[in-house]
Amino acid sequence: MSPLGLVVLIVLVDLLGFSLVMPLLAPFARQYGFQPWKIGLLFSSYQMCQLVAGPILGRLSDRYGRRPLLVVSQAGTAISLLILGLSREFWVMLLARMLDGASGGNVLVAQAYVADVTGPEDRARGMGLIGMAFGLGFVIGPLLGGLLLSLPIDEEWKLRLPFLVASGFSTIAWILVLARLPESKPRDGRACSSARVVSWRGVIDVFRLPMAGWIVLVASLGVLAFAAYEGTIALYLGDRFGWEPRSAAFAFAGMGLVTAMVQGGLIRRLVPRYGEPRLIVVGLVLTVVGFAGLAAAGNLLALVGAMGALAIGQGLLSPSASGLLSRVTPESEQGAVFGTLGSAQTMARMISYSVSNILLGKVSTAAPYWCSAGIDLLALAAAVGIAAPARLADTEAVEAPSRSRSR
Repeated sequence: MSPLGLVVLIVLVDLLGFSLVMPLLAPFARQYGFQPWKIGLLFSSYQMCQLVAGPILGRLSDRYGRRPLLVVSQAGTAISLLILGLSREFWVMLLARMLDGASGGNVLVAQAYVADVTGPEDRARGMGLIGMAFGLGFVIGPLLGGLLLSLPIDEEWKLRLPFLVASGFSTIAWILVLARLPESKPRDGRACSSARVVSWRGVIDVFRLPMAGWIVLVASLGVLAFAAYEGTIALYLGDRFGWEPRSAAFAFAGMGLVTAMVQGGLIRRLVPRYGEPRLIVVGLVLTVVGFAGLAAAGNLLALVGAMGALAIGQGLLSPSASGLLSRVTPESEQGAVFGTLGSAQTMARMISYSVSNILLGKVSTAAPYWCSAGIDLLALAAAVGIAAPARLADTEAVEAPSRSRSR
């Protein structure tokens, strides 16, 4: 297997473990009577540590190579999931989640690895393969989690088993890195621009770029809203519809499948025809409808419709915002801009996981989703503001060659 294929396989195996436990973490924590703020902290602590450690791991991989950092980060993830699956105390679980977050720069380092082993003409395909691994991981992982919960084992271990299996997946990924993955970094010590540390001055410079700051804002608000779904859907389905964690895992997988189909197939046909600005607007309209539908849903049909609208909307929004951001950003600023976007979205998830769990536990099952609908309405207002300038820029880009030829 080629180094590119191997690193994609490693990311897939790692994402299988991550997505396997994502919809089960909240029910697992509630099983031990943790308060809503503690459940939210278990989610947000991962993002907080990833926010700090991710750029550091990327920079260290520039200095010492991709392979050593992947070995360390995969080992940290495997150990943290093992501790989480065996623990009962909140502070032990919190430390395990923090270790997992601090080890969570492996995807960033994997992206740098892809940039190392592909030429400029093949880089988009390589990054697309990483995206495909994400999509497959977020479909297969929750499905596997639901199947594991169906096994006839002691109730005490039912919610623990997926965490132990996820640790096993991360261990497999660690073994693949250790035994099969060659170092990709050039021996002359040249740095890879995809692993830059974002400074405050860099963030300010990004928001000064024409349109880039608005797109980062829209994309980050979209994540702020959607993370409420990620962090509360299992508890919401249990509290409102009486679903078991197994059923919630299957629902999570179904959402991931619809979103992956939109991102992997439809988006390539829709962008040339309608353009990213329109698709961002349509995506946000659908997510507002989806969140409002979740907040008001009282039966299975309404629930399926709301989740379908949310899945399609998110599938349109995320790649369209990234694509438009890439087009309006100068080549020399791509790393800084997308680094800023990644940091902003990580911060958004960290805030949303905590606040949404408190809203669900202290207010109502509908509260997180009404809040998300409001956030996406703000994002929609901002998106409408950037749609017209973006279309104007596209029109000028198309007409410029024609004017040149007429002269």
